[in-house]
Amino acid sequence: MHEYGRAIEMFIQLHGNLRVSEMRRSHARTFREALQLVPKQRKGALLKASLPELSEYGRTHPSLPKVSPGTVNKQLGAVQAIAGWGHHAGLVPEDVPWSDPFSEMRLEEEQSEREPFDARDLQTIFNAPLFTEDKLPIGAKGDAGTWLPLLALFAGARQAEYAGLRVSDIREDEETGIPLMWFTRDTKAGRRLKTKTSERVVPVHPQLARLGFLDYVTAQRKQGERAWLFPTVAPDQKGALSAWSKWWSRYLRNHVGINDRNKVYHSFRHGFQDALRRTTPDEELRDALTGRSSGKSVGRTYGAKEMLRRWGARTLKRAVDDISYPGLDLSGVRTSKSVKRTRGT
Repeated sequence: MHEYGRAIEMFIQLHGNLRVSEMRRSHARTFREALQLVPKQRKGALLKASLPELSEYGRTHPSLPKVSPGTVNKQLGAVQAIAGWGHHAGLVPEDVPWSDPFSEMRLEEEQSEREPFDARDLQTIFNAPLFTEDKLPIGAKGDAGTWLPLLALFAGARQAEYAGLRVSDIREDEETGIPLMWFTRDTKAGRRLKTKTSERVVPVHPQLARLGFLDYVTAQRKQGERAWLFPTVAPDQKGALSAWSKWWSRYLRNHVGINDRNKVYHSFRHGFQDALRRTTPDEELRDALTGRSSGKSVGRTYGAKEMLRRWGARTLKRAVDDISYPGLDLSGVRTSKSVKRTRGT
């Protein structure tokens, strides 16, 4: 709501409060050009400056870093979505010719420079007291501090996808009894997925089970099937996941000692994708499990149920079970559940 509202506000600051039927490509183009001049870092008076003021400041200070193409595209997309909704809702009279003024206006975004963690990085991360002694700093937000990295290591999802899980999203396949993680949309609850291809089902890796993940799910289930799996970073906790993400980045730099800023939480996902390539040559299966779209075929938008129909839970499980990280020793990892289960052994 805030992001879309801010984008609309800036568009109005530049062009006035136009009717949807009055919006033209020239408006979209000048909006894009103004956004490209906005300084990346804004302090003092710039914090409350309008878009025309921000773009003028950026124009007169050409050496200042500007916002990224991704940020510009997000704001273009927000206004485009609202205008498109208005058109479909009948706000443009039928006798008025109108086409999407934002079509093909997106900027080309730079390829991500994020890198996967190498074997030494992973061992350093999981040798830290956060994992070996179950010492949870305040910024870790409880069990989310240990489980979100471990889940990313063996399931490869995005942090927002884990934060949006409910207890009911971890359940056994009816036919095989294989425990599965269901990543699906629930927009009313604020749970969104990045793309249509992100809707999927991923088997629980046996290493996660050994570390007590299913025990953790069972404990959370006492709060009800609709309870959030990680309530401290759930969608109804405004700003919580963003704070967690910033904490994790600081934790990597200041406590673990990984100073390469191209290595972040998302690096787990890159590593998972590399590990999955070693387990199966089936590119479509890999894309389905990671929620990626290769762009080669519209048929690659499967969804969770379609994945089970096409491959079956056993095939999905084999691909995930074989995921490993040569040289990584997790025998010292202790979660809140694994500590209780192994005490005295």
